[in-house]
Amino acid sequence: MSEKQKTNYIGRVVDDRKKAPIRAAKITFENNDGNSVVSYSDIEGIYRFSANANNDGIIEGKITVEANGYQTYKSSIKSSSDKRDLGDITLIQGSSSVTYKPDVGETSSSSKNNSNNSTNIKDSTNTKDSTNTNNSDNIDQLIPILIALMVAFFTFTTFAIVSAIRKERFNQRNNYINYNQLLINQVKSQRLNIKD
Repeated sequence: MSEKQKTNYIGRVVDDRKKAPIRAAKITFENNDGNSVVSYSDIEGIYRFSANANNDGIIEGKITVEANGYQTYKSSIKSSSDKRDLGDITLIQGSSSVTYKPDVGETSSSSKNNSNNSTNIKDSTNTKDSTNTNNSDNIDQLIPILIALMVAFFTFTTFAIVSAIRKERFNQRNNYINYNQLLINQVKSQRLNIKD
């Protein structure tokens, strides 16, 4: 296939209950010609990818969406290269199952809202949930950073407190008069005066 048939597609990933955009969702599109593309959603839940359409100008393949704290989403896509907006993909919170929705991005207007016209089927053969491992990996990476920040904070605080205490003690020493030393200095100065 030629590069001229490569088309840019766009879509959005949203939460099923809140209808809020989901950031950093991993979108994998596997074209029927064997090529696959990986994309990630931005802060507004929008993802983009480029794919080759077939000779009839139709893109066909499978899309998989993964996000932390959500069920993995898998669906088939069949869309003409004229329709570049694939619409919203809604993810269901939870783990350990895969949500299948048939034919995302079909050219009919009735398929624009996937949450109203599709069915959810749970896959009991799903062997491993990648979202749990992603969550634990993220937490494991954050723990050393948090420990380092806490150590730096306590070190700085301790240094500031000790410095303030030393400064206060130094100021208190200068405010006291040492009468014994005063008398010795007066006697020395008187002796010097007598010798002159």
